[in-house]
Amino acid sequence: MKHLLLATASCLLAAAPAFGQTLFLDDATVIAPNGSSRTADIIVNDGQITAMGDTLTSPDGADVMAGLWVTPGLIASKSTLGLVDVGAESATNDISANTDLASASLRAADSFNPRAAHVANARRRGVMYSAIVPNPTGDTIFGGTGLVASLDGSDDSVINDAAFVHVALGETGARRAGGSRAAAMAQLRGALADVRRGFLTQDEGDVLRRRDAQALRPVLAGRIPLMVSASRASDLLALVDLKADFANLNIIIVGAEEAHLVAADLATAGIKVIVDPLENLPGSFATLNASYDNVLVLDAAGVDYAIGGLSGLGVVKAGGLTQHAGNAVGHGLSRDAAFEAILGTPARWFGVDLGLMRAGSAASLVVWDGDPLEASSAPIAMYKDGEALSLESRMTALRDRYNPTTDDDRPYKYR
Repeated sequence: MKHLLLATASCLLAAAPAFGQTLFLDDATVIAPNGSSRTADIIVNDGQITAMGDTLTSPDGADVMAGLWVTPGLIASKSTLGLVDVGAESATNDISANTDLASASLRAADSFNPRAAHVANARRRGVMYSAIVPNPTGDTIFGGTGLVASLDGSDDSVINDAAFVHVALGETGARRAGGSRAAAMAQLRGALADVRRGFLTQDEGDVLRRRDAQALRPVLAGRIPLMVSASRASDLLALVDLKADFANLNIIIVGAEEAHLVAADLATAGIKVIVDPLENLPGSFATLNASYDNVLVLDAAGVDYAIGGLSGLGVVKAGGLTQHAGNAVGHGLSRDAAFEAILGTPARWFGVDLGLMRAGSAASLVVWDGDPLEASSAPIAMYKDGEALSLESRMTALRDRYNPTTDDDRPYKYR
């Protein structure tokens, strides 16, 4: 452990190298969106993959690096990136609306800040895209309409501003709906019934106002997912029953710590799951059967799943995504499956184009200094659609400003 901590500290203290116009990656381990790997030489020139093969020769003047790893940009399947900087400071926290009467129609995209500190922090850890999820408050189970965004920091980084609708069931949903799981499910079923029935007059529905019903119409039709936070096996089975009654629903369950108990039912119903392999302890009465085997059982049962960093501050910071996937490998999941769960699977769910990794394509890739699933590895270069992305963040700026070994003798505030 001591050596791991020292290696991690050294990695954090080392500044990312500055590359020239041409980069030659010799014998790189290349990971595809489906998690498969191969060894190849890659030449990146001015943001373009000009050649990719087994025995390439380095161009004159290229920056040559050997034995590195290359992946597409990682995808955080659930985060609050861009919605919060400091959770306890309300002026910087747009995760939820405490008093607004609206529910499903609240659009997280209207609050998204592509320059938020945690966005850059996640990007420098290889996360290039995220599904960004608003949370419910007050007496509604609906958090609102979530978005999918690139984490490149640009003003036009939102890929889909109405990518899914988020609801909370389980303990959180019960608390919001009035104190019981039955109340939460009744609210959800009533909302979907309002949408299916439509409004014949200007009056409101049994559960929803018209603008919230409009936000749920694409959910009922299956055009966008219904993302549901739930953990207990009985809550997951209630969603299986819900899908039987509303057949077009595209349900993605977030959390699902007890999914291993009902994996076959989820697979048969075609319900998707986002799991955190590190959630193995009973943190609540809803997760008494949490287990390291959760993701392994889901994989064996054929459930369509993604891996997310849902524990601790993972949803806010999202930068430790590869560590969560790596822990799944450590407990028996194949490397291919772990990579696919943070690459190809969420890309397919949320309509993210990871780009083509072949000669003639604009570079969309992350170059790592080691195995991405090892905690001590880090990105040293990142490209999206041919553009090099910055690996700097507020954290690296503070590190450089207060680094005691720097030769800069100016006062800290002028560095």
